[in-house]
Amino acid sequence: MDTALELFLSQGYQQTLISDIVKKVGVAQGTFYYYFASKEAVLEAIIAHHIKHMMTAVQKTEWDQTAPLEQLQLFVNHFYKLHYTGSIGLLGKVLYRENQGVLINRLWRQTHISTKPLLVQILEHCNQAGATQVTRMDETLGFFSGIIGSLLEASSPLEFGHESNPDVMKHKRRIAERLLESLFDTPAGSIYLEEVSAQEP
Repeated sequence: MDTALELFLSQGYQQTLISDIVKKVGVAQGTFYYYFASKEAVLEAIIAHHIKHMMTAVQKTEWDQTAPLEQLQLFVNHFYKLHYTGSIGLLGKVLYRENQGVLINRLWRQTHISTKPLLVQILEHCNQAGATQVTRMDETLGFFSGIIGSLLEASSPLEFGHESNPDVMKHKRRIAERLLESLFDTPAGSIYLEEVSAQEP
């Protein structure tokens, strides 16, 4: 997967062939198909790996002793960072440049489905603690993905480079924070999106 990711970032997803991947790895093409049904399957596996890593990172520090609202704060920031920085953020930029809208939507839905159990658990804990008042969970999760997706899109100008003005980015994050607080029915100032720096491909 690491080799496939490297090629997707360096020469583009569309331009990368399965033959390029197996040649770089030094294995037979049949070996590739033993593990992956297609190039899309490799991409999905890459995304799944990073999602799993994100959820592990969210829960790694004294999770059971962490206040529910702080758990929500950790999840929101890790979810945002996953898609804005590092390999997944760079992959997103590559796919946007190639107008891979259908594939992007599929991967976004994969992320939503994979992270749903943890976010539901966190919100249920927050509800029990009186920190949130979420009554319609599925609709709330859908709007959560929409708000983060809108922030990611607003953070990337038309040329698909990330917003370079820190004041503009700060204002956009503040807007997203207020929307999330309204969505979760949490006190003002309880959701804070940390400043992150995007890498360039």
